[in-house]
Amino acid sequence: MKGFIFDLDGTLLDSLGLWLDIDKKYMAMHGIEYKREYTDAIKRLTYVECSYYFKNVLGVDKEAEEIQQDWMNMSHAAYQNDLPLKPYAYEFVQKCASMGKCIIATSCHKESAIAALKRTGLYSMIEDVVTTNEVGLNKENPRIYELCAQKLDLSPEECIVFEDVASAALCAHQAHFKVIGILDDMWSHDQSELKRVCVKTIHSFKELIDSDMI
Repeated sequence: MKGFIFDLDGTLLDSLGLWLDIDKKYMAMHGIEYKREYTDAIKRLTYVECSYYFKNVLGVDKEAEEIQQDWMNMSHAAYQNDLPLKPYAYEFVQKCASMGKCIIATSCHKESAIAALKRTGLYSMIEDVVTTNEVGLNKENPRIYELCAQKLDLSPEECIVFEDVASAALCAHQAHFKVIGILDDMWSHDQSELKRVCVKTIHSFKELIDSDMI
């Protein structure tokens, strides 16, 4: 393989707990009782789509742009200063960068994503950061993966996608990308679907450090 397309939150970065905490706090601030179904609904949306979900479905009495800014204010410091990489993520990206080209495909705010990548030392190994907001489509559409492949000047068949969300993994798989699934406890109820569509699923990048399948 020549191209390595990485999701960020829940794949390279141990950040899903942060977003669950932000969602719960933000809902409580606006008198909304948290339900797990809300997390399941927004996990596949873009940053902008999430803000409209909070406004139009959950009834937050703010403009979508204000909601996005609130989230940025609540989360950016963690990306800039605190959120850790998943175990062995650094070593694995380093291995991939020595073999080909790496790129990020994320629903995260781009400024926060870049801040985390720079702090953790991954930024110098990455060709680019592509966000669903830039593409204008969420990860139930393969466009973000196709654009990443184009930026690497590679075909889908020459790339591996690393994802933790089953619906995103399925979308990449249907677009002819090889997909490796990252198992995270946050999405334990979706793990059977993730395993179904991926060529391999892992709990830790350590499982791939010495593997010859990459």
